[in-house]
Amino acid sequence: MRAVFSGRHLQVFTSGAEYMVSGDPLTPQNIQVHRQTRIGSPVDRSVPPRDVDGATLFVSRNGREIREFLYTDTEAAYQANDLALLARHLVIKPRDQDYDQGRRLMFVVMEDGALCALTVYRLEQVTAWTRLETDGAVRSVAVVGDEVYALVDRAGRWSVERFDDALNLDAALVGDHDVPTAVWSGLDHLEGRSVAVVADGTVRADATVAAGKIVLDPPARHVEAGLPYKHRIDPLPVSLLGQAGGTDAVRLVSVGFRLEETAALHADLGRGLQELPLHRTGPQPAGGVPALVSGDRKLRALGWRRDSDRPLWSIRQDAPLPFTLLSVTMELRVND
Repeated sequence: MRAVFSGRHLQVFTSGAEYMVSGDPLTPQNIQVHRQTRIGSPVDRSVPPRDVDGATLFVSRNGREIREFLYTDTEAAYQANDLALLARHLVIKPRDQDYDQGRRLMFVVMEDGALCALTVYRLEQVTAWTRLETDGAVRSVAVVGDEVYALVDRAGRWSVERFDDALNLDAALVGDHDVPTAVWSGLDHLEGRSVAVVADGTVRADATVAAGKIVLDPPARHVEAGLPYKHRIDPLPVSLLGQAGGTDAVRLVSVGFRLEETAALHADLGRGLQELPLHRTGPQPAGGVPALVSGDRKLRALGWRRDSDRPLWSIRQDAPLPFTLLSVTMELRVND
């Protein structure tokens, strides 16, 4: 037996199958054990099942699947659908998992040190995976109340780090002073590393931590310093099913990005990575700190594409500034 979970029924997960335990009431005299599915759980590690909107998510024995153990009234039995059917390249021997109800994200720690986030909306039939990588290896994850904590190994230095939506860097610290200050301390956990710096709302040149400190020129009142990471967003290939025979060329006419509280965006529409201008013409904010933008921004593209397997657009961005992408719309033309 690998795990026991209390859901609609008492659920038992073993290395070879999943069982439902019933009884009204459940006593040693009237207990009934019914095998439901034959997936099995890993035998070399213990990954706790988690409840997600009434379904129990567990790791399969082969270490390449996240299964949804869910009771269906039509079958009057449990089924174990594979939520990683289209994400085999992301699921690599999970070693820990936990569910954040507030963000509606299932965090899964992989053997290679990556952290994957699974978004599940069952009624809308949405199952979306995202791979989160950092300069180090994530070894465990835990949700405590409304907070998400991760155990991270950074070059032999272990730390417990907390998710903070207000920060834009990993392993970051924030400091404030009433007067502009050049020397900022408290970065002992990043000793010897090159860190990204956001000072008074603007991105500064990277700084190297020495004796737990960094030096800024010019000085600043508010500083965020930590390890940078990159956003990478690619669309699925364009489906040309239903088009006239012989269709082999696609033209991206324009692409629209719907943003929320965003300060920077870099996109590639086939002519290389370019910065998307977010602010309309007119008076600019004082101090060189742009205001956050919410709304739609559109870019136009040129040229035909015959390699339909490549993405028509992509986002590559490492600016440590707020960025939230809500949706993308495309206008296409097909050579038929």
